[in-house]
Amino acid sequence: MTELRYVKGSGRPPLHLASIDSSGAVAGDLVFTLANAAVLRIAFACHTERVGMLQRLIAERVPFAVGGMCPGPADEVGLLIDSGELTGPHLELSWSGPQQWVVREIAKNAHEWLPESDISQITNPSFDPHSLSVD
Repeated sequence: MTELRYVKGSGRPPLHLASIDSSGAVAGDLVFTLANAAVLRIAFACHTERVGMLQRLIAERVPFAVGGMCPGPADEVGLLIDSGELTGPHLELSWSGPQQWVVREIAKNAHEWLPESDISQITNPSFDPHSLSVD
């Protein structure tokens, strides 16, 4: 049995990928909400570049927001993992009420989540989304 971790929090959530906006068939932006609530957009030019960025976010322990009325980045990452384009457990950020959030590790073989008291034990608070930019 795999035991993964989760953290419940209130107020501003940690840095996370809030949405994936596609401006065409393949190009678009990864839209981040930073810990200070600012929004940052990082462009990708093609599907391969987007998948590479998402794999890096998984490796860097950056949470992906779940969707509400439409699929969110966590949903897309889950589909890409299921199709074999991405690998590894990832982090999912969801909301349980106004200003109440949960970050939890997601893996196919997860059966139990253990509480963690410090969000920095799960996420990477020093990750800089600008490092994804391809200039």
